[in-house]
Amino acid sequence: MWSRDVWDVTTRAAASPRLRWDALPARVRDAAHQALNAAVVAEDPRPGGFSPGVASGLTLADGRRVFVKAISAARNPHAPGLYRREAAVMATLPARVPAPELLWTWDDGKWVVLVLEWVDGRSPREPWDDGELGRVVRALDDLAQALTPSPLAGPGVVEDLADNFRSWRRMSADPALYRDLDHPWARANLDRLAELEAGWERAATGDTLVHADLRADNMLLAPDGRVVFVDWPHAVTGAPWLDLLFFLPSVAATATGPVDPAALWRVGEVGRAADPDAVDAVLAALAGDWLYQSTLPAPRNVPGLRAHQRAKGDATLTWLRSRIS
Repeated sequence: MWSRDVWDVTTRAAASPRLRWDALPARVRDAAHQALNAAVVAEDPRPGGFSPGVASGLTLADGRRVFVKAISAARNPHAPGLYRREAAVMATLPARVPAPELLWTWDDGKWVVLVLEWVDGRSPREPWDDGELGRVVRALDDLAQALTPSPLAGPGVVEDLADNFRSWRRMSADPALYRDLDHPWARANLDRLAELEAGWERAATGDTLVHADLRADNMLLAPDGRVVFVDWPHAVTGAPWLDLLFFLPSVAATATGPVDPAALWRVGEVGRAADPDAVDAVLAALAGDWLYQSTLPAPRNVPGLRAHQRAKGDATLTWLRSRIS
């Protein structure tokens, strides 16, 4: 089971410093006003997440509301590529998928901007409420069904995570890489974890489009009962149960008591249908990636990311250990 003490950070407490709408160059803001046929008259910055760009609700002069995401390479060199990828994903999502509509994009090689439909909803409560958690797990079953087969040709999860998901093998081959890994059980079982991780590619392959980065701050609970999934830059094709598996470690972020991932896993149809050996292989790869990444220097303007990765890595490894010990 996961306990509260495996987490030393919450998604909101670790949030990156946000830019405001006025930080965008005038030419970009003017282009947005023209495309939307109305000027921005008010801004509501949104907390949470790890992008150091603009993430705000905007009120327009005609009373409409939209959501804007914007980033420049000067702010973070890797983020513009993620925003471009998200725009490509959002443009192809079927209407049946509960996600915001992409209204407008801007990309001048320096700034990338996405203007999205405003969703009337709120993030799930943290600590997680049992009813809301069950609602999200059931919504993930519906999401997997809606996105199978994938509306995108790629990339696949194996292509996207091939380098990340070999962290145990990398550390096993070079002890210097795990000198900062403060996890005695993992250090004592490196070879076993590396062997288990080696099977993740076959285990994770599939034809479902998965979000691949679900946390409380990447979903909204709408008054009409829908769970709306936002922030899609990491979407890949893979096994239909990957989103549930990637999501569950984050549930422990604000838990005030023990959380049993096995019980939550059985709530979802995709979890019950998954091959246990495949699940173990992907859990091993995921835990290794997060724990290894947590030992690296923090990326520019994203101060909370490494602690967040360590917390989720600990939670994932605890889950895996309960399955294979």
